[in-house]
Amino acid sequence: MHGDEPTATQAIFDILNFFNSPDFSEEKEAMLSNLTIHFLPMLNPDGAELFQRRNLLGIDINRDALRLQSPEGQTLKRVRDSLEADFGFNLHDQSTYYNAERTDKPATISYLAPAFNYEKDINDVRGNAMKIIVFMNNILQKYAPGQVGRYNDDFEPRAFGDNIQKWGTSTILIESGGYPNDPEKQEIRKLNYVSILSAIYTIANENFKEIDIVEYEKIP
Repeated sequence: MHGDEPTATQAIFDILNFFNSPDFSEEKEAMLSNLTIHFLPMLNPDGAELFQRRNLLGIDINRDALRLQSPEGQTLKRVRDSLEADFGFNLHDQSTYYNAERTDKPATISYLAPAFNYEKDINDVRGNAMKIIVFMNNILQKYAPGQVGRYNDDFEPRAFGDNIQKWGTSTILIESGGYPNDPEKQEIRKLNYVSILSAIYTIANENFKEIDIVEYEKIP
């Protein structure tokens, strides 16, 4: 979505390579027999070419969910509406200077179940996103203990994540931050890969439904 936030694009291609490999056949069968999975690996190729946040028209695509002035925003809206997906992943990079609250550790990965209104209400759609995030956090703590944060959930009425949540797709936002001695974010690329694959797996077998969303608020 943002041209200067490319980490998750790499992870998506890692996931595609995973599905094309002979490894973990049982797990892949569980995922692919129960789910239809769609990938939009890069929404803003012009911005990525120039390593800038906005597209060539100078539009921040993530603030274009209502006006749909950008061709990229129009494409994303058409994809969302045509699929009516149960779950969606909104993939970003955040500042490498953020830390997990009240710790001296960087927020290597931050998660968010975006709010769909100013009141930050929790319905089944947003609640399911929170449960998935709790599951991903539990997995990621094995690889980056104490380096997972929960992103600010103030409602942004123009943003795609907030609106896709409102339109009925449980939306999980992943922000890639900083990791020691990893300026190219290749370790964080791996963490995206693990996060997204683990989420797909729990969606496929539906064991996320047993998770208590109270655990979501415990993420710093």
